[in-house]
Amino acid sequence: MNTFANLYFKIPRRLRFSIIFAFLIVAAYLIFYLLAANSKTKEVPNEFLKARQEASLIAQDIISFSNQTANNISKISELDKEAKYEDALNLITKEIEYNRQARERAISLSAQLEKMTKNISGIEPPEAAQIALQAVGSETTLISRLISYNDYLVQFLEILRQKFSKDKNTNGRIAELVGKINEESKTINNLDKNFNQLMAEFDKFR
Repeated sequence: MNTFANLYFKIPRRLRFSIIFAFLIVAAYLIFYLLAANSKTKEVPNEFLKARQEASLIAQDIISFSNQTANNISKISELDKEAKYEDALNLITKEIEYNRQARERAISLSAQLEKMTKNISGIEPPEAAQIALQAVGSETTLISRLISYNDYLVQFLEILRQKFSKDKNTNGRIAELVGKINEESKTINNLDKNFNQLMAEFDKFR
């Protein structure tokens, strides 16, 4: 220890101050580097942001179609009770067109989710990327459930068309399909809510 002290004090004072100053600069740099390395500053590719915005808008359209269908099914049921079969058939025709539009929007949503997935690797920090992956997974599941929903709806509308056109006894099958359609509709809404909640959590990263 004395040897080190002797060597230290043999160094000119100006040089000693320079050494201490240099040491402090190096220490400050190391601290800054470590803090920066461990920071949670978010980095998100522009392509991901654009695709996310488009996906959100498309999902809103799909939810709107789903809610509109639920209302129309109720109206068709009322028209059935009132024996207004021609009005019911006209509403079924409109509903078939809405269903076609919903399928087209699902294809568009799938394309945007693909873009989001391809750009997740460029998101920092990893925690934010993980949340983004979960959100994309939720909307991907939504598309899968929408396919089932549309399938049940097509069957439902065809059976109603048969009933109103040919007076076939299809009440049991109608009730079954209405139950399945309502179940899928609720699931689709919940999956989209989950996507939005995850994206809100994703946005908390700065």
